[in-house]
Amino acid sequence: MRLQQREVGVVWDESVAGRRYDSENCDMRQAQKCVVNGKPDNGYLHWRWQPAGCNLSALDPAEFLHAVRGKHLAFVGDSIARTQAESLVCILSTFSRPETVHQYEERLGRKFWRWVFPAPHNVNISTYWSPFLVPSAHYAMTQETVILDALTEPWTADLDAMDVMVISVGHWFPRPAVYYDDGVISGVVSRPEVNRTDIGGGYLGVHRTAMRRTLEYVNAKSTTDKLVVVATISPAHFDARYGPNHRDACSRQKPYEEWEAEVSGAEAEMRKAVLDEAAAAAAHRRKPGLRFEVLDVTRLASMRPDGHPGIYIFRNAFAGRQVPETVANVDCRHWCAPGPVDTFNDILMKMVAAA
Repeated sequence: MRLQQREVGVVWDESVAGRRYDSENCDMRQAQKCVVNGKPDNGYLHWRWQPAGCNLSALDPAEFLHAVRGKHLAFVGDSIARTQAESLVCILSTFSRPETVHQYEERLGRKFWRWVFPAPHNVNISTYWSPFLVPSAHYAMTQETVILDALTEPWTADLDAMDVMVISVGHWFPRPAVYYDDGVISGVVSRPEVNRTDIGGGYLGVHRTAMRRTLEYVNAKSTTDKLVVVATISPAHFDARYGPNHRDACSRQKPYEEWEAEVSGAEAEMRKAVLDEAAAAAAHRRKPGLRFEVLDVTRLASMRPDGHPGIYIFRNAFAGRQVPETVANVDCRHWCAPGPVDTFNDILMKMVAAA
C-alpha cells in the first residue's frame, strides 16, 4: 500500500478509490450521509489513521460476520455510539443485507434500533440510548436531572444477552444538570438558579463516577462471557473564530498536523477516566470470560476536523445555491459516514478477533 506524508498519524491513502459503502442506500441518519448531502470536498474519504509500528487494515465484513456469528453486539451511550453502530452496519451490509427492526421512530432520534443479519450469520447489532449511562431526564435539551445511583437503564435488562458491549459517552456531561444520589440532591453543574453547591469534581467527576458504576455493574451482574469495549471521547472541532451557526464554524478540509491537535483539558481528563476505570474493571473482573478493553479514539479523532458534516446535514443541502453566512445546526461533533468513524470499527475488529 502506497502512503504519503506522515509515517505515524493521519496519512493520505492513494489506494482508496471511493467510498467503503453506499450511505445513500444504507440505514443511518441522514445527517451523517455527507456524500448524499452534498459535502463538496471528499478528501475525508482518503485520509486514514496510521498507528505507530503497524498498518491498520480495513474491516473485512465477511471476516467480521464470521467472527461474531450468532452473537449480539450492543452499542450503549450517546449519538457517537449510535453513529459507530450505523457505520458498522453499513460496512457489513456490503456483504450481507440485514433486516432493520426499530423500536422508536426516527423522529425520536433512533434511540433504540436493532439490525439482524440473517442465517448463516445470525448476528444482532443494537443501539441503546443512554448518554449518561445512568437514568436521566432532559428538559428542552437545556438541563438534565441525573440519578447517579440507579442503573435501571434499558441496556441493563439485556446485559446477559450482549456478547460484545461497546460503551461510548462523554458529550452530554457538560450540560447544566441536577444530580441525585441515594435519593437526595448531591450537587449541580452550571445551575446557579438552584440553591445547591456544585457537585464535587464538576461534570468530569460525574463522568468518572458514571463510568465506574457502570463497569462495576457489568462486572457484578454479567453471567455470560462478554467483550466490553469502552470508547474514549472523540473531540468536536468547532472553530472558535466563528459563532456556532456560522458557515465556516466547521469548514476545514484537511486533517490537523500533529502539533495542531493537542489533547488537553476536559477531553484529556475524560479519556484518562476511561483508561483508569476500564483498567480497574479488568483488574477486578469476576469471571475469566469477561474481558474489558479500551477503544482509544481520542487522539486519532482529534486530528480529523475535516471529517464532520458541518453544514451538510440535509440531503442535497445547498445544491446549486449559495451557502448563506448563517446556517442552523452546523455539526462539528458527529462524523461523516463513510468517514473517520469507520476507523473506530477497524480497531473494534482487532479486539473482536483477539477475543
